[in-house]
Amino acid sequence: MKYSTLLLVLFMLGFAGCSDFLEESSLDEIRPSSIDDLMQIMVGEVYPLSNTVRSFQDFLTDDVECFGAQGQELMESPIENLYFLFSWDNEMFNERAGAHERVNAWKVYYNKIMGANTVLEYLDEVIGEQASKDNLRGQALTMRGWYYFLLVNLFGLPYNYGDPTENMGVPLKLKMEITGSYYRRNSVAEVYEQIEKDLLDGINLLENNPIVMSEYKINALAAKSILSRVYLYMENWDGVLRYTNEVLAEKSELTALASADEAAFVWQGSNAFGVYNMTTSNEVIWLYSNMGETSTFYTAGSFNYRAPFGVSDDLMDLYEFENDTEKKNFKDLRPFLYFSTSAYFLQGLPVYYQLYGCKCGKQSLTIGTKGIRTAELYLNRAEAYTRKFIALGDDNDRKLALADLNNLRRHRYDTRNVAYEPKDYRNGSDLLEFCKEERRRELCFEDHRWFDLRRYGMPSFTHTYFINTDNKEVITLTEEDPRYVLPIPKLALDRNPLLIQNKR
Repeated sequence: MKYSTLLLVLFMLGFAGCSDFLEESSLDEIRPSSIDDLMQIMVGEVYPLSNTVRSFQDFLTDDVECFGAQGQELMESPIENLYFLFSWDNEMFNERAGAHERVNAWKVYYNKIMGANTVLEYLDEVIGEQASKDNLRGQALTMRGWYYFLLVNLFGLPYNYGDPTENMGVPLKLKMEITGSYYRRNSVAEVYEQIEKDLLDGINLLENNPIVMSEYKINALAAKSILSRVYLYMENWDGVLRYTNEVLAEKSELTALASADEAAFVWQGSNAFGVYNMTTSNEVIWLYSNMGETSTFYTAGSFNYRAPFGVSDDLMDLYEFENDTEKKNFKDLRPFLYFSTSAYFLQGLPVYYQLYGCKCGKQSLTIGTKGIRTAELYLNRAEAYTRKFIALGDDNDRKLALADLNNLRRHRYDTRNVAYEPKDYRNGSDLLEFCKEERRRELCFEDHRWFDLRRYGMPSFTHTYFINTDNKEVITLTEEDPRYVLPIPKLALDRNPLLIQNKR
């Protein structure tokens, strides 16, 4: 069955109804008939190969900063279009916001869940080997769990805040059929319970029916990695340790940034070295997205002014980087290799700055830029050990946490001429802060920071928004601010009278 026909099938099966929040529809004609048909649905409608609803999260965090229009009239409109996101405004997903169609995560993720439900519904009816069907079922369950994990962390309170059995999460829709019924919001705990079930079932199916596929597809290691992240958010430290240990026992490699060619250690250029470039990196577990997705949010600067939005000074100050003109020891190499760098000229000299996160090599527009890497597994495990050390006082947990963190950093520092110097922390709170900062340094611009801030207790920080420097607006997200939970789009509320809007 051609993919264009499958798209029509999906639309008739309910994709339109899903975006209308599951209004009635029916289908009596063309249906998927083979495992290949369902795989096309997975690739085209379920996997997050490329869309812009993830990169908007960085504008909610302290990793992005506004630098104004700098007297350039053509910069004013791009800044205005991102105001509603940058200010955590109630209108961020509605028509008043210039970027609203690019960031409507509610609509996009529920459509992808509908795709996963369609695959699950038809698996027993199509032609194909049972092992292939079971593997695909594992992929679909894992992806459904993944999207519910994203939804509940955007539109519900953090799992570790208050009572998750009482706090509102998102509606669970687990069947393909369109009944005409409206759906209420399930609790945060109920959503997490379903996420855990989908991932556990998916892992079992993927492990028992392995198929070698590209890193753009889900396998058992990727599903276990996702589950380790879920348990991290649930503060199930033993669960984190179990699944990080299982993944790292099978795939433990980290890419040494110091092994890159000399051409990588410059601010600009075309060197392909990157931790998400499969030709230069051995730590990728799952891969998605591309540079085009991210760059759509960042208007480029010019030779005499910088871009209006870019990587915050607050983030860049966390890196122990030295601009060694003799190139003997830069220390932390991530400022070179984790960002797209631009420049403007001041008094005839270039001023370089980090525009946005880019971990697939300089100037690449096609290679995946996000996903899951072994680096995250080491960080998940280090945090679990740190939390256990704080709770129980077992010094072995402290040592294990430091071993993971120093192992990661050893692969990120310039060791061409100077050995890495390991860090040591004796106090639990200091170790936890170090762990959090290392997570921010390593995983920035991979859709972690906003969710991490939420589970860290929703701390206060500010954004300074301006077009012209004489008219700056300082916007503060206070501690435990209700705006840490995003507003449900008005269109979804209008089409489902049972949905309750978040209080902000």
